[in-house]
Amino acid sequence: MRGTKKGIVLAPFFLVFASLAFAEPSYLIYPNAPAVFRFDPNRYEIVLPGDPKFDSDYAVGSQMLWDRLEARVPVEIYRAPSLVAFEPSTKGLNEFYVLSTDLEIVVDGFGPLQRTIGGLCVRFWPSPAHVQLTIDGNLATGLTHNLDALEVTTAVGGGFYADTSRFMLSWVGAREIRIVAFSDKDGDRAFDGTPLYSIVARNETVSTFPTTWGQIKSLYR
Repeated sequence: MRGTKKGIVLAPFFLVFASLAFAEPSYLIYPNAPAVFRFDPNRYEIVLPGDPKFDSDYAVGSQMLWDRLEARVPVEIYRAPSLVAFEPSTKGLNEFYVLSTDLEIVVDGFGPLQRTIGGLCVRFWPSPAHVQLTIDGNLATGLTHNLDALEVTTAVGGGFYADTSRFMLSWVGAREIRIVAFSDKDGDRAFDGTPLYSIVARNETVSTFPTTWGQIKSLYR
């Protein structure tokens, strides 16, 4: 795990969390699998070697991600253990793209405060709509999965705290599934709006011949 760097600007991050207190908040979620992070170019940008902001400790290939709004390395994105590339999103979303139908899902309580996240749920949007989900070896009965309350108490450096909740997911019958973690404040097991982060997992037949992540990423376009 990469350590959080000094000089991180925290104030905007607190403002984000304050604004979420009045709505159903969504949370950092990522796969424990090789993933491409597609980012909102209004929020993030790619920094290359030679730029004063570039830090090789956070390089993925020859690229580093930079948070334009908070003027810092977005260390929360780097908590995803197997980032392989960064790409700007044409939809203005922040998504971890992964090519798998059988993977571990990680919900991360990363933030500037120790807290308890209650009403924690994960919502699935399959496309096409017909899907059979299996969670931790058990068939799921709907598209919303409840998780236990997440106690976020572990200091991870730079004034941030993080703990995680994890489960194994597999599915059949859908080409793609979008996955979002949120707190179900009103008890309807639904999430409306634009999440801070999501996972988009694809079910694609990939050739058994050697391939590159550039070719795999082309499947997402």
